[in-house]
Amino acid sequence: MKIILALTFSLVVTTCFGNFPEKPIKFMVPTNAGGGVDAQARILQRAIADYELLPEKVVVVNIPGGGGVIGTGKVKSAPADGYTIGLWNAGLVTSKVMGIAKFDHNDFEIIGMTGYTELGLAVKDDSPIKTVADLVAKAKSKPKSLKFSTDIGTPVHFIPLMFASEADIEFRFVQTGGGSQRLASIMGGHTEVSLFSTLAMLTFADAGLRPLLVFSDERNSLLPDVVTAKEGGVDVALTEPRFWIAPKGTPPDRLEILRNALVSAMNKPDIKAEFESLGIVPVFEDAEYVRANLDALLQKIGPLIKR
Repeated sequence: MKIILALTFSLVVTTCFGNFPEKPIKFMVPTNAGGGVDAQARILQRAIADYELLPEKVVVVNIPGGGGVIGTGKVKSAPADGYTIGLWNAGLVTSKVMGIAKFDHNDFEIIGMTGYTELGLAVKDDSPIKTVADLVAKAKSKPKSLKFSTDIGTPVHFIPLMFASEADIEFRFVQTGGGSQRLASIMGGHTEVSLFSTLAMLTFADAGLRPLLVFSDERNSLLPDVVTAKEGGVDVALTEPRFWIAPKGTPPDRLEILRNALVSAMNKPDIKAEFESLGIVPVFEDAEYVRANLDALLQKIGPLIKR
């Protein structure tokens, strides 16, 4: 009887779990199609297919809304079987502090980081704000009068909070949404400044957007004439990491399979070149690195958001 039971259990395990993956994997993107995060997910989706890095295909699913909270919430509530993972940024940390979400990075398994983007502030081309000093002076002249176009709970919100705290100023934040909406808000004169990726600042230049500063340690190669925040007298340097999350409790061996596929994709020269063309620095970092950086960010920004 004991032998029969053991054989039966073995058959059940094989039938239930089998070899992973045995069906398509969902890449959940908590933004509309066409944005930077979506583009990155689709590049990796294509690389996995073209180089046959997984035996099953990958499907990108866009679930925008709530500053990424709706889409990441779908990842959190998905079965912990490795078939649903998501790509997002540090907004996962700040949304909980702000009361927008009931979860943060500690409620997920972290797979790893597939690159990061460099960010900066930009204004309308004919804005009287020409330098970092101009921006700080205008904000100080009348606190909360300078209107900042943002997307609450995302890096577009908390990085300017850190800048304002360091510069001892206060912005009047106006919720507008994604990059194209923030651009429209500035071009329409509804707001005066916002945060964009370096690539977005280049892309939107023809529309009348003028870069003011970048938040990198050194000047960005795409925008060599634009000063860093530090050069402008405000000691803030941050990038936007793009990392992969899975439901809590996803088996480690499945996470490792997914991680290896992403690492292999990132190592392909054509994928690196495509990332760079989008202003994404193509480096992979493991879960421990990502979690440590998110913990450090939470310690910095948490008190600012609560205040």
